[in-house]
Amino acid sequence: MAEFDILELIRQQKAKEILERNMAYANPQWQQQLAQLTPEQETAFLAWVQSNKVPFDPTDPTPDYDMRGFYQGLMSGDPRAQSGFNPATQSLHYPDYYKTPYHESFSAESQYATEGAPTWQDDKLVSPSGEVIFQDKPE
Repeated sequence: MAEFDILELIRQQKAKEILERNMAYANPQWQQQLAQLTPEQETAFLAWVQSNKVPFDPTDPTPDYDMRGFYQGLMSGDPRAQSGFNPATQSLHYPDYYKTPYHESFSAESQYATEGAPTWQDDKLVSPSGEVIFQDKPE
């Protein structure tokens, strides 16, 4: 088995584990609610991803972000479709609103979350039981 295949299997296993944890807080129909683009919009979206070096794989079967939804929002002027810089991770950041249950920091701010989903307390994502399930900046 090639190294790439092993790394992909590891990535898929991690995605599965994250999804299993987050489904307790996710709308069961979230996959059907992901943004759908017309063929023309998809072509423009793929060009936008490439030209802006957006860290998103449009062929990923386990998308942790509804980037097509973000793109639709951006094109329509939705104020939730704003990228920014996360000083804790020193990286580009997109809003939680478009995160899917595959995202390790899936929170109550996601459009796909149900009531009682984990919430941000400073740089920590905390479950309803008080468990820190993700920290933006390692201690």
